Amino acid sequence: MAPITNVAILGASGNVGQAIIPAILAAGFNVTIIARPGPNPRTATPAAKTEIAAYDDLPALTTALINQHAIIEAFNPAAATHQRTIVRAALAAGVSHILTPDFSTDTFNVHASELNIFEPKINAQRALEDELKLAEAETGKATLTWTAVIVGPWYDWGISKGLFWIDPVERTITRFGSGDQRYSMSAVELCGRAAVAVLRDPAFYMNRPAYFASSTISTNELIEIVKRVAPGTPWEVVDVPVEGFVEEGKKLWEADSRNGVQNRLKSRAYVMLGTASTFDEGNRYGADFGEKAEKGWDQGREVLEEHLRRLLGSA
Repeated sequence: MAPITNVAILGASGNVGQAIIPAILAAGFNVTIIARPGPNPRTATPAAKTEIAAYDDLPALTTALINQHAIIEAFNPAAATHQRTIVRAALAAGVSHILTPDFSTDTFNVHASELNIFEPKINAQRALEDELKLAEAETGKATLTWTAVIVGPWYDWGISKGLFWIDPVERTITRFGSGDQRYSMSAVELCGRAAVAVLRDPAFYMNRPAYFASSTISTNELIEIVKRVAPGTPWEVVDVPVEGFVEEGKKLWEADSRNGVQNRLKSRAYVMLGTASTFDEGNRYGADFGEKAEKGWDQGREVLEEHLRRLLGSA
């Protein structure tokens, strides 16, 4: 496979894009931001070139992707509905590799389809593979390969946004279920380093999910760490059972569908289903993927503790 030097980013201004772009620029790649049309196209950095193209505009997107070797899909799940057009444009433009819109939970887990929240990414992966099969049948060769980067929840970003189960303002730690369930999680900057690793060696990560984790840990282990690195005002552990979360989440999801709810990411249904995916006592949804993770990426307990010390304001 030819080396990758030119990289196009879709979704550059989002959380994933903002984590990835500095890393791939620092690694020496030429970056082009594909911004959607509008009065004020959203770009992330003056160090990158910008092209304007809607994700559902095949001619414009194809033109924007000419001379690009790789695409990183850093957009939110809603934009994944355009995957067929994006893949067709990539094939027409001669792109060789695509990083799919993952960078979070393991949507390749055999039970992921049971939870409505993963449907956009699962459908995007299905559309990608369908289009690649069609293209190979027509041309007799595979010209575009892919990698899905799985990193688990972003614990540092989540803590800073008040979305993680450690709340440094209220000094609470929410323990879902027993607290013994282990899950793989990452610092958000790992998304950028993982993307660089894939771009530098796409053949190694070709046509598969690649698992990267800063740590694999349980909430009970985190509780002990937090109490040690952030002493002072006592931490309150709030116990929340997760039994019935999936069933209730699905009912709420169906009600939201009937009521025309558009912003799923902030809905109660999304929160309940996402919580269940992480804290299922039997790891049904693959939150603990430590055994599948790429070797050498775990940051180690000492680094995690120091990072948590800084995040919780007790450095």
